[in-house]
Amino acid sequence: MPPLNIHPSLLSIMDQYYKVERDNEESFTIQPFGQKTEGDDSKPLKILYVTFFQYPHTGGLSHYITSIKNGFEKAGHSVDVLAPNHMSSEQLEEWVPQAASEARNFMTERYGKTNEKIVKNLSFLHVFELFLKEKNLQQYDIIHAQDLFAIFILGHLNQTYQKPLFFTPHGFFTKSRLKFDKMQKGSLEEAYFTQLEKIGIEASTKIILIADSFRSNLKEFGATDEKMITVHTGIDYDPLPKKNHENIILTCVSRLSPRKGHGLLLEALSLLREHLTNVEVWIVGDGVMMDHLVKQAQELQLDNVIFWGNRNDIPNILSMSDIYVLATVNDNFPLSVMEAMFSQQAVISTTCGGIPEMVQHEITGILCDPGNVEQLAHAIKRFITKKEERERFANTAQSYARQHLSSHIMTKKMERIYQTYI
Repeated sequence: MPPLNIHPSLLSIMDQYYKVERDNEESFTIQPFGQKTEGDDSKPLKILYVTFFQYPHTGGLSHYITSIKNGFEKAGHSVDVLAPNHMSSEQLEEWVPQAASEARNFMTERYGKTNEKIVKNLSFLHVFELFLKEKNLQQYDIIHAQDLFAIFILGHLNQTYQKPLFFTPHGFFTKSRLKFDKMQKGSLEEAYFTQLEKIGIEASTKIILIADSFRSNLKEFGATDEKMITVHTGIDYDPLPKKNHENIILTCVSRLSPRKGHGLLLEALSLLREHLTNVEVWIVGDGVMMDHLVKQAQELQLDNVIFWGNRNDIPNILSMSDIYVLATVNDNFPLSVMEAMFSQQAVISTTCGGIPEMVQHEITGILCDPGNVEQLAHAIKRFITKKEERERFANTAQSYARQHLSSHIMTKKMERIYQTYI
């Protein structure tokens, strides 16, 4: 393996943090490439999607890549995906630990201390960049990064290839970790990962957003309005026919993590106990909050709440469901809400992230303020007690999803953007 290479921009930010004086600081400018053209809409494209996370995998990012990959292949284009789990066993099992050892030694010698999160990131960046260099990126018409680490690496490599380089952020790494106390304000980690995000944005030809709500955060990292364009996520989803059943079924399908708001849902249900005699509540998913939520439901005496754990038959579950609730307190553009809309659910969610761009309040669903249990309880009561409203919202949600949130629609919009840079 070639020796560890720490990009000058990252070295500079670490030196600044540790107040290391540099006599001859290496200057390095990241430049975006790709100019708008008339475009040939009929030209088949060779497209590469790159992510620093595992693919295929569970979760929204992997589903997004699969959806857009399938959409472009159906349209006659060639699509490849590269991810770290595609690397060889030698790279994963020998090169990464070797690079981590080099990064650890470098930090110890230069700063007198190490940071294991930085060491881990530097080692994976180095080896994944070596992996990408082997893949002849020059062959692609379009390269599209799906996270800040991929765009950082590709931004540097693209100084040689000079290809149209697109970036779709699916969240905000630094801000999210600061918000949930996984990273400390003023820390080396904040400075380091903020620099990664800034460099990636600078290197992008165009930033394709999954929701307009991303704009303000990206502007803080240096993105301009001219560089950003929104293409809402679309999915391939075939709902099953609705099944008749005696009780009203309220469903939440989501990872059981603190930010998804399951505890708030249980609190809201406890305020409606007298209205729940003919209601079943199905919570589908697993995660770190499982034991806590089961205990909370027991303490609130919510005997109608069933925890299903992970399931691979979500279309079947939604075909039996009437009301879908996601009481999230921090989200982007959740796929589970789209699946619920396609499945003809009366949707209740919150105003987090891009959800208001997906669910139109009082038209295709009801949106509550994040963390507002009273609003949530009122919305649930409304759908439980008013069958006509429940059915009207469910029908409108499904109609909107079919018109605006399909993979086909997303692919066509993305294709028009790509073609203007060929």
